[in-house]
Amino acid sequence: MAEADEIIAVGRNKNIIEVGDVVKYVNSDTVSRVTDIKKDDQGTVWVLLESTYLWYKEDTLEKTDIKPGGKKEEREFTADELEERFKKASEILQGFELGKAGGGGAGG
Repeated sequence: MAEADEIIAVGRNKNIIEVGDVVKYVNSDTVSRVTDIKKDDQGTVWVLLESTYLWYKEDTLEKTDIKPGGKKEEREFTADELEERFKKASEILQGFELGKAGGGGAGG
């Protein structure tokens, strides 16, 4: 694989994409910052997005002025917080009567 600084990625709208640029994936409107660019053995240019940690073909991305969403911070929950969340989820589920749910399958 070639180094990122040697590779030029050209987006769907024919704008050059560089590491640090903000792009939008056109199939899902995912907006993220570019963290790496590489070219595979077949010559296809791939762009790594920060928010998904996935590689995208250069022609499926567009540079954008939209600000990417912030990353959600991970944190550990206390036993009391987990118990409270479990109680709330249980209360919500008790409101559903699965016996009355109609099936949508064939012959139903």
